[in-house]
Amino acid sequence: MASIVEERTIEAPPERVFNALTQQDKIACWWTDDLSATPEVGSFSELRFSQGTLVIQFEVAELDKDKKVYWITRQGPPTGHWVGTSVTWQLTPVHNGTQLVFNHDGFTQADRRYEITRTWWENFLASLKSYLETGKGNPGSPLSAK
Repeated sequence: MASIVEERTIEAPPERVFNALTQQDKIACWWTDDLSATPEVGSFSELRFSQGTLVIQFEVAELDKDKKVYWITRQGPPTGHWVGTSVTWQLTPVHNGTQLVFNHDGFTQADRRYEITRTWWENFLASLKSYLETGKGNPGSPLSAK
């Protein structure tokens, strides 16, 4: 199995990072503004891209306030390589904010689709960091539905 693991130090307290990962109005500032999300275990969050032609759905499997967010992918890009994968956001307070460890786990192989996904996440993690540190994220792009 292949995993995408990324670490970022974000100059914002864990509470703000957690809210940016779980609150619909905050997710809209850095990921996509076409979404429905409820921060409750067992709920489904749906994120839509490219005028709704790409829909990603996550089941919220675990929430540990200000420490961890864990999702299971129920729907992803049309190639199907996301279905059943999991996404974990681990938050640890550090002297200048939050250490974020991101893990998208469960890919069957590190192929072209995996590399596209890695690039996709790198861009959205940069958008998250920018949103939390400057107030301006880059929701909705770049996105490759290949």
